[in-house]
Amino acid sequence: GNSALVVTEERVLFALGAGGNPRKVQWSDREDNTVWTSAATNEAGDIELQTNGAIMCGIRTRGQTLILTDIDAHSVTYIGGQFVYSFQRVGSSCGVTSRKAAAAVDPGVFWMGQRGFFSYAGGAVQELPCEVADYVFNDINRSQISKVCAVPNQQYNEIWWFYPSGGSIEN
Repeated sequence: GNSALVVTEERVLFALGAGGNPRKVQWSDREDNTVWTSAATNEAGDIELQTNGAIMCGIRTRGQTLILTDIDAHSVTYIGGQFVYSFQRVGSSCGVTSRKAAAAVDPGVFWMGQRGFFSYAGGAVQELPCEVADYVFNDINRSQISKVCAVPNQQYNEIWWFYPSGGSIEN
């Protein structure tokens, strides 16, 4: 019943869209993916994100985890103690187009949104200036947008996005 999984830097498994709830994040105990019920003796827990969006994906980056919905972005930072994690909305109107449309590289996380490209390197989400954005977003087949995928090309310090164009049903 989950829409995605991600492993945090602390070696905790996050179930995103847990139990079929599109806004719920549930996490296992540290290094024990069999314990999901919160107790005083473990770090398992759950939270419902304060968003109207549906969680699309999670991606680990620089000491935190970024959760992207179809409308906004949330950073998750380990704080330990009773609450275990701190959740903070770091961007709005920047939702990711598909579950595979984001990539993490050394400078941060980059993704394709509904009408632009975005980055997160801590702090707040930034929209990326892009000379080909008008072409891409006028050319993309929106009925097949769930097939968009991002691929890091580290040799040239680039992120490539593949998408179905025009009347095509494949990237």
